[in-house]
Amino acid sequence: MKKILGLIGIVVLCVAGYFGFNYYNQTYKTTTAYAQVPNEIPTKAETLDLDGKKVSGSYSYKYKVIFVKENGDKKQMDFELSGENPKPFDPGAFIKAEISTDRVNNPTQVPDSDVPNKVKAELGK
Repeated sequence: MKKILGLIGIVVLCVAGYFGFNYYNQTYKTTTAYAQVPNEIPTKAETLDLDGKKVSGSYSYKYKVIFVKENGDKKQMDFELSGENPKPFDPGAFIKAEISTDRVNNPTQVPDSDVPNKVKAELGK
């Protein structure tokens, strides 16, 4: 009986490890990607939390862009800049971010010279 319980415990641990590893790869494993900001500045709106409730004193700009990785892979993603007084990106500017399957981390505006030529070609510039 102890052997069966031990075997079941090992199987449960392996399954949990597998799903944990996949979750980590989809959420936290990132690669550098670039995008071009749309020419229209999004509307400044009050920030909403995960439950849809307003966060007092916080505002957001919501973006939907196509990121291009250095290897040429493209991925359309949504993200927002939020804070007490967030500054929107300049229209048409390039941004650099660390993206995973699910998240956009640390999007920052970069000069054209920092964007690889291959990425510019994919973005149509």
